Amino acid sequence: MRRHEEVAAAVNFERPPGEPKVRTVACLEGVSLERDVPADQIGEYIRAAGNLVWVDIEDPGPAELSMLLEEFGFHPLALEDVAKGQQRPKVDEYKSYIFVVAYGVVPGDDAASVRPIEVDLFVGRNYLVSVHRGRLPALEEAYSRWTRGGAMLREGVGFLIYTVMDAIIDAYFPIIDAIEDDLDEAEEEVFSASRRDNLQDLLRLKRTLFQLRRAVYPLRETFNVFLRRDHPMFSGNAAVYFRDVYDHILRILDVLEIQRDVATGVLDAYLTVISNRLNVTMKTLTVVAVTVGIAGCVFGAWGMNVGGIPFGSAAGGFLAVCGMTAGLIVAILLFSRKRGWL
Repeated sequence: MRRHEEVAAAVNFERPPGEPKVRTVACLEGVSLERDVPADQIGEYIRAAGNLVWVDIEDPGPAELSMLLEEFGFHPLALEDVAKGQQRPKVDEYKSYIFVVAYGVVPGDDAASVRPIEVDLFVGRNYLVSVHRGRLPALEEAYSRWTRGGAMLREGVGFLIYTVMDAIIDAYFPIIDAIEDDLDEAEEEVFSASRRDNLQDLLRLKRTLFQLRRAVYPLRETFNVFLRRDHPMFSGNAAVYFRDVYDHILRILDVLEIQRDVATGVLDAYLTVISNRLNVTMKTLTVVAVTVGIAGCVFGAWGMNVGGIPFGSAAGGFLAVCGMTAGLIVAILLFSRKRGWL
């Protein structure tokens, strides 16, 4: 217990709201899988060079961080990053392992929002430790793929890290497709009757695109490290799989750039349409104001209590004044229509 408290204090740990969940799978000599390996036996499995161990920790607590320190000997600075969270995507190379920070995504409350989930990966010669807060379906998909890998399990940690990263990256595509559909719908509605929430939806889409790009763009640096041919942790065959994920990353970045340009164009068009409609409204209101002003001036002049005003005392004076006012209004309306104000 004291050891746990020392580790928690060293990394300034704040316990997440969820209960810790640890899932451990060991691949023995690339042939058989052994699930739910006890934490105190992980070191024994790792010491056998032919074994491969994957430890997935959801919502880690002080005991789980202490276990990582004792069983794997990870650097306190890396564990501090894990404990604090909200790290930028990065890759740090240590003497015997690689520390990777990546972000998976899950849909938010609506199609125009996403919820990023930080995934911290410790990649060793024959082990992978993944740490995250909250449920991440991409890791569950990776677990299913890897356990069905068959002969590919002999590829070692390279195939495992490929499976995990590929599942994380694949989770971006449905979200990007949903954003594309929203942008197409927004383009069609630009010239239709304006809705009050159109502008808010477009701004949310732009913010979501920015979040996705900020999460994906640094992964290029990560895979530049993985793709090094002289890297001692991965076999030569692993580069083929890493290039496949790297191509997916570049494809996502290209699509995000295009969608961001489209969102900017739709937003500019929407603001232009609003401005044009406002100009038309102002012209119409100006014409109405002029006609009302003329009518007010005419009736106001003949309504004054003074003598000598034409038609002021005649029996048909009222009708004459009304007819003259109507004529002026018609003339103004015809002039405004000719000038395109109406």
